[in-house]
Amino acid sequence: MGEIDYDQIYYLQGRVNQHYSSISSAQSRITSIDEKLERLRTAKKSVSEIQQNVHNIKYPIMHRNIQPEWQGKQKDDFTKQWETFSSDYTSFQTEMNTFYDAICDEITRLENQKNEENGIIGWCQSQINNLGNFIEKLLHIIESFQLERLVTSRQISKMLKRK
Repeated sequence: MGEIDYDQIYYLQGRVNQHYSSISSAQSRITSIDEKLERLRTAKKSVSEIQQNVHNIKYPIMHRNIQPEWQGKQKDDFTKQWETFSSDYTSFQTEMNTFYDAICDEITRLENQKNEENGIIGWCQSQINNLGNFIEKLLHIIESFQLERLVTSRQISKMLKRK
């Protein structure tokens, strides 16, 4: 006891450095995820706005379809065009809903991935804390032992001087 095991300390410090490296990598991945999330949230908002704008266009047109005074060829032509428009509108909204849902799913997946990365960071920080504590205790034991030897040798010197 009393000898500093530098190999053990270097090994432990190496593990601390590995954990810091893991934290840095996780933080880099989180930054990348945040950038993707920002773009996806912007796209999600745009899809929602487009859907609302198309709905706002369709709504007044729907009321034109309910024109009781229309008759004959004009009404038949309009009805055919209306049916095509209505079918296209429904297809468009279905596609936009599918796209919106896919964006929501990807946002959720990335948020979960970000949570995992934050968990890795927390785990690494705990390991660094534990390793730092262990290294500190190793060094403290050595210092205490050396201090104890110093005190003992001083006491012996004093005792010898008294005689």
